[in-house]
Amino acid sequence: MDLEQKSINFAKGLIMDTVRNANSGHTGGPLSSLDFSYVLFKEFLKFDPDNPNWFDRDRFVMSVGHESALLYTLLTFMGWIEIEDLKNFRQLGSKTPGHPERGITPGVEATTGPLGQGIGNAVGMAISESILRTQFGDDVVNHYTYVLHGDGDIQEPIAQGSIALAGHWGLGKLIAYYDSNDAQISGKVSRSDSTNYEEMYSSHGWQVINVDGHNRDQIRSAIRQAQMEYERPTVIIGNTIMAQGCANMEGDHNTHGAPLPTEEISATKIKLGLNPDNFFDLPNEVIDDFRSSYDYSREEVKAWNFNLSKRMESQDFKNDWEMAINEELPEIDWPNFKPNQEVATRKVWGSVIESLAPHKKTLVGGSADLEPSNVTAGFAKLVSDFRKEDHSGRNFAYGVREFPMGAINNGIAQHGGLKVFGATFFVFSDYERPALRMRSLQNLPVISEYTHDSIFVGEDGPTHQPVEHIMSCRLIPNLLVLRPGDANEAVIAAKIAFEQKNRPSIILLTRQKIPVFDRNIYPSTKNVYKGGYVMKNDKDADITIFCSGSEVWVALDVANLLNKYKVRVVNLVSWELFDEQSDSYKNEVIGSSKLLKVSIEAGVTTGWQKFTGTNGLNFGIDRFGESAPGHIVADTLGLTPLKIAKSIEKHLHTR
Repeated sequence: MDLEQKSINFAKGLIMDTVRNANSGHTGGPLSSLDFSYVLFKEFLKFDPDNPNWFDRDRFVMSVGHESALLYTLLTFMGWIEIEDLKNFRQLGSKTPGHPERGITPGVEATTGPLGQGIGNAVGMAISESILRTQFGDDVVNHYTYVLHGDGDIQEPIAQGSIALAGHWGLGKLIAYYDSNDAQISGKVSRSDSTNYEEMYSSHGWQVINVDGHNRDQIRSAIRQAQMEYERPTVIIGNTIMAQGCANMEGDHNTHGAPLPTEEISATKIKLGLNPDNFFDLPNEVIDDFRSSYDYSREEVKAWNFNLSKRMESQDFKNDWEMAINEELPEIDWPNFKPNQEVATRKVWGSVIESLAPHKKTLVGGSADLEPSNVTAGFAKLVSDFRKEDHSGRNFAYGVREFPMGAINNGIAQHGGLKVFGATFFVFSDYERPALRMRSLQNLPVISEYTHDSIFVGEDGPTHQPVEHIMSCRLIPNLLVLRPGDANEAVIAAKIAFEQKNRPSIILLTRQKIPVFDRNIYPSTKNVYKGGYVMKNDKDADITIFCSGSEVWVALDVANLLNKYKVRVVNLVSWELFDEQSDSYKNEVIGSSKLLKVSIEAGVTTGWQKFTGTNGLNFGIDRFGESAPGHIVADTLGLTPLKIAKSIEKHLHTR
């Protein structure tokens, strides 16, 4: 038995032992994908053996997150995790969680679990590489992005949408491996799918290469061929066998989501020439062979560092590079809107990104076919589209693909070096929600501009009027939700979003025009940084009104109508920022009321009890909307200043 086959067999032993020891996990898929992954990691993947975060490394995304035991085994071969980490697979606080998690395990580029998203992440990484290579030169940015996916991944529409965009944009340095083993948890793929994926990939402009997924010479040849294709992404379709190499369960779909029986592991180890009594066995000769190219890799990194240091002698390059790598925000003249006019806050976003774009060359983003409505068309014209023929463009024409947009933007953030935003209607955040959740889990500073943020969308009707969306987004951990109350607050909210480095942000903006507040009368917009502040402060208040966004002016009008009472108005732009303030500040803002606490927001009222208590009044939309002009919808649903004021007075009179 040659050393390569011996190494492969020991890797299989580690995979089986890892899953069996945890009594949980997936075995069949890792054994199916091992031949490709081993060849890639040992012979082709560019990385720094001493620094998993080296910037010009190749990116590898395991979209099939359930095959984590395979990735962890290879990372053990690399020396980035230890055998003890394999023994702690799926245990609390380990480096080897059930699905790969970015930031926990060295060498894990993306948190993957829900199938399909890893493909979108890889597309985003390939975009980043191409744009940065175009901007900074191939002597400092020049690497491939690889993604491993399987039959389940490819069935998800998110994957197919991302694949279409990758081909459309000509991402020549994206290489996918499709492990086609015709097995899923429930049985053969043919039970639920008859799609010809070779034709699908080809129709989307990909180079397609078919190989025997267990023939390592064919795999090597395919990777080399893929690396020589500069204008198209490549998919290598590996025809494989689930649980390949097993003694009795080879090809059995029951190996997909479970440890192998102990007797099957023993029999398989004997078949592979391993000692069935040895567990977590990894001989030094196997390790030494796998790491035999490390000296060359270190020289490659050394040469890259030299090139970068020479380029950094240019002050312009140095400034641009550091701004990209450190995600710095340039000093600019931020837009400012005069008081006593009415401005739809969605227009503010366009002004902000157009102001930033010339000064921050690594600002990229796009809209899901809503450029005029999201007011990103000016940005698109200013920076031009990212196209197959020209990768210097910084605007992404995503088409009607909210979920792919979200996953691709996550990949751009995972790669590093670019600041990315995506834009659509707030109601369509439903289509992006899984990507929104995954970026929050990974601390990815992606910005989502969501316009048309309430029932004031009007005539498009309840299908396009977000009702439950505001509160549901507030429920996502680590997601910064910003709902500014006027144009100048929207500027500050955008700045806050761009300043984030460890969490995503969403900015909720209006379709309709709303008043710009006179800050000679009302407190400074700098208070937005605190998440919440008092807009109107009657001492010894009878009533406190909490509000956000376009309902701030409604709350102020209500306060004026309640002229028999002393009223405070609290503008809660961001619950998350407000929660981060000191207890003393929060208590001061929330204050006390003699009679009543009230909330006003054009969304579901559930959750506002946090501020209004169990005896408060909560004005909102606890039903779906109507198709009519926005002001008529608001009147119909009782969300006008006059109707709210009358309801409050009636409540107080009947107490």
